[in-house]
Amino acid sequence: MKTWLRITVTLLLCALLLIYVVDVSSVLATLGNCDPLWAGIALLAFLLDRVLMSYKWGLLLAIRGYSISLAHKLMVYCSAMMWGLALPSTVGADGIRVMLVRRFGVRVDDTLATILVERGIGFIIALLTAVASLILLRAMLPHDRAYDYALALGVAGLLGAITILVFSFSDHALSSVLRLVPARFRDSKAVRLLERLHEAYVSLASDRPRIAAFSALTLAEHILVIICYGLVARALEVPFSPAFIFAAVPLAILVSRLPVSLDGIGVYEGIFIAIMALGGVKPADALAVSLAARALQIVVWFPWWLMLAARTGVRPPVEPVAAVSESTNIRTST
Repeated sequence: MKTWLRITVTLLLCALLLIYVVDVSSVLATLGNCDPLWAGIALLAFLLDRVLMSYKWGLLLAIRGYSISLAHKLMVYCSAMMWGLALPSTVGADGIRVMLVRRFGVRVDDTLATILVERGIGFIIALLTAVASLILLRAMLPHDRAYDYALALGVAGLLGAITILVFSFSDHALSSVLRLVPARFRDSKAVRLLERLHEAYVSLASDRPRIAAFSALTLAEHILVIICYGLVARALEVPFSPAFIFAAVPLAILVSRLPVSLDGIGVYEGIFIAIMALGGVKPADALAVSLAARALQIVVWFPWWLMLAARTGVRPPVEPVAAVSESTNIRTST
């Protein structure tokens, strides 16, 4: 979707939530009940989440022979998230991460390969936790058959995603794609870049112990995010059912990945409010939890962005497409 359309959808969803679903004064009142101690604990939990994300990304970089300190990975990861909030959606946080980590000597194709594997496995884990959430909802609301269809769709999607990911690690995956490319373009720079990218991508799967550790840590990180939201709810003194928050967070995260709004704003909140309402949480309280969680995440990202900005400057890096083109030209000339 075009950036202007995503902005329009974001504003429309937020307006609908504030006009028809929640009372703004109630949201502010809930935010005003914040317990500083529990808010601090939630902040530490979100920091641990970023540390875990950065550490497990380092496992993939290590397979490609790179050794980057955890502090540097944190700076890159959090800075990418900060820039991702401000830059157009055509760039995105992952594209910024490609550019930032180049400053520590990581090649573009290697970074792209690690991000593709990270996102592929992350999507499967997200589907897995979403299916678990639907099973929970089905158990807690046994008379609502609507969840049966969503559960069947989720299981089918999970099996399909696993099949595609496994196939993508095979040599046949690239040849299947190249068959769709006209013969006159098969010796182009773009195809050669794709071949190098796939070579780096496949090499990551060859280190099964690290891939298994990465997958386990990804699952742990998804569970940690749910705990973070529980801590935020506790900080705001919002009564909640742990089972419903376990159901709400994964489903809201999964649905908000649809590229229809900026950073999933409005989409995430709508799903989160709807599911938490099933557990007896007021819409205003659920929105306050979501807003507070977003704010705490930015608080965690900001110092690491500031540290990297002090080292490299505050301007955003160039667009990934330009860097990929530059990398291709350098490799072709050598």
